[in-house]
Amino acid sequence: MYVGYLVALTVIAYRAYLWWMFSVPPADLTNHVDPIRTFYGELFRRGIVDSEANSLVGDGQLPPLEILLLGGSVAEQVATKLEQELTLRCQRPCRVHNAALSAHTTQDSLNKLQYLTEQGRMFDLIVVYHGINDIRMNCVPAELFRDDYSHCGWYRNIQELKQNSNLSLQRVARDGWENLIGLGVPDPDMLDYGADIKTGPAFRQHLEAIGRLADAQHTSFVLATFASHFAPGYTRAAYEAGELDYADGQYQLAIELWGHPENVRRGLEIHNGEIHELAASHPEWQLIDVASELQDVGNFSDVCHLSPAGIDRFVAFVADQLQPLLITMTHDPQDNQH
Repeated sequence: MYVGYLVALTVIAYRAYLWWMFSVPPADLTNHVDPIRTFYGELFRRGIVDSEANSLVGDGQLPPLEILLLGGSVAEQVATKLEQELTLRCQRPCRVHNAALSAHTTQDSLNKLQYLTEQGRMFDLIVVYHGINDIRMNCVPAELFRDDYSHCGWYRNIQELKQNSNLSLQRVARDGWENLIGLGVPDPDMLDYGADIKTGPAFRQHLEAIGRLADAQHTSFVLATFASHFAPGYTRAAYEAGELDYADGQYQLAIELWGHPENVRRGLEIHNGEIHELAASHPEWQLIDVASELQDVGNFSDVCHLSPAGIDRFVAFVADQLQPLLITMTHDPQDNQH
């Protein structure tokens, strides 16, 4: 009886875990999981997969310009105000579809755009703002690093679910034990591996693949360098004591959440260099040098997240750069009928 009781508890716990983590109904014994809904639920919660924007257009009105924003938490911070500012400047509705999410990397953005493309979802403009989250992927020995970031359990699980979407108890248990690094904060024991910045080529490959998907849909593509501020005399203790010159803001995170500060700084330099080189090799793509514009300390609440003043400056600068392109789309709507 005791053994039967333990087995029953295990089954109940397993079914509850599948329901909580993967939205698998307890009665669905096939354990079928949709990897995109599981890992990228924001595409559905935010109405990006099935947009109703065009259905809201009145007679004689131009449809909204459809803009896809890809990135991490900093991009999330600016999405709403960017939509408002672009609509104001273009004198035409601009809908910024916020597909950015905290901790996500260029690989996540590529996965999302691939799915949206498969679903026939098209945009007038795609804007990508990435730089710091990929740096976490360096915190692993070089022989284990993979350009598709599958050395991180998050990405390996996505790949495996795409290949076989039916979970098993053995697979769930294995995934819980074998994740070398997670999507979030790196294991402190792995931080030293981050001194070897291995992500440069992968970062560029992912961005270039995103750009090529945009090109295939005749969608304008915009790359942006990633802004940061490394406070003089930074230590984690000084940061957490509020002794540095960062402003207040929504996020206030220590640099060590991405790696050792010196490694994060070098990683951003390498990633921004890749963005510049990629833009130079693709003159059909637009580059916005946010890193050069947002250098004032008052723009930052930590190494990369923006203060309210920083959000306003980011939005104003990006809108300045995008305005000519979007006005062209407004005056020549035949060029962007998606």
